[in-house]
Amino acid sequence: MRLILILILASILISGCTKNSDVVPQKKNGSSTSPGGSSQTPPDTTPKISHDDSIHMANYNIPLQGANTSISGSKLVLVYNENVNLLYTREGYQKTSAVHLHEDFSKSLLAGFDYTTVAAGGNTTFDWVDDNLNNVVLKTVTDTVINNKAMVKINVHRAFTFVKDYFTAGAAKNQQAMFVARKTDTVAFSSWCYYNEKNYAPVSAAAALSYSK
Repeated sequence: MRLILILILASILISGCTKNSDVVPQKKNGSSTSPGGSSQTPPDTTPKISHDDSIHMANYNIPLQGANTSISGSKLVLVYNENVNLLYTREGYQKTSAVHLHEDFSKSLLAGFDYTTVAAGGNTTFDWVDDNLNNVVLKTVTDTVINNKAMVKINVHRAFTFVKDYFTAGAAKNQQAMFVARKTDTVAFSSWCYYNEKNYAPVSAAAALSYSK
């Protein structure tokens, strides 16, 4: 009996001296908590744009784009008058050897039409336009200020003449009517800079395109 009492007392003493095990904090919403209670947020992996890249990024101011339509025999003629304002920081423009501008008509009825433009030397080019604005004479470059920031505005204003020949004059007129009624066409632009053997990332924008006769 005395032995049993001694064992019971020893068991009580041992259980009283035992410490509860630590509770491990659980992760919540993608973050973890250290034993001291401080929250640990995963590092930001968003790509950073350098100052040099940011000052070479194009901004756009594009009015509604228009194309005049006419009929010449059985040919439908559309003269698209490009009018685009590119805005670059003055610092970036001063560190630029060339500004490029590319047009994309794939989201319009003009896709697939042949076209001509007039190059810097006065010669007519077929299905080709120079995207290097150093070679485009129909442009103006002016200084401006936007939101208290010194900018350079490049206005490009040149004509593309699209032509398609149909079997009859009536068919050409029907196509002209379809163009004039069209309200969903757009033309997309992409502009980028070149400087010190580097082509900077292009910036794109789109504008509505309307047709008239």
